[in-house]
Amino acid sequence: MKRTLITAALTLPAHWDGVRTVHVTTPDEVEAMMTVAPDAQADLRAAAYGQKFGDRATLYTDETGLHIVAVRRVPAAQVQAQALLAEAYRASPEACDAVARREGAQDWADLTHGLEFAPQDTGGGCAALVAPLPNGHAMSLTNGDSRLPETLQDFYVGVADESIAEETFYLFVRGGQLTELFPAA
Repeated sequence: MKRTLITAALTLPAHWDGVRTVHVTTPDEVEAMMTVAPDAQADLRAAAYGQKFGDRATLYTDETGLHIVAVRRVPAAQVQAQALLAEAYRASPEACDAVARREGAQDWADLTHGLEFAPQDTGGGCAALVAPLPNGHAMSLTNGDSRLPETLQDFYVGVADESIAEETFYLFVRGGQLTELFPAA
């Protein structure tokens, strides 16, 4: 089953019974009404509650993209990074899933969920958001140049050794379009 990854804000109806649809808004203001699988309802309620504190939710859907099958909470401090990772996946899902498998994960969603990004000086006046990966590599996010990412329209995602010296994967999005990808999908 194909899974779609969406980082979103949720609106549950008052006294939600698990049957009625929920209102979902993505970072780029796309709105949808979605149904929820029984196994995902408790996690969805918890994620919706966490929004009071700035949290968001990562939603996994079935192949229709409108039925939520799993939910994971995204802490407020990680919302921007997760939104960038979701945009990277939209830009090149095959390449993102391929790098995830090389890193030992099932897919991009499994590789990136729960990563804790922190700003890091990468030398020469450059900075990136960096998160360690389980196998000793690191994932980094920048604005596509030498600064921390600022928008979903211009950014870089890379995977490299822990020193961020030798990249095994990178993806550039500029003006909302994929402009560079290594290795090519």
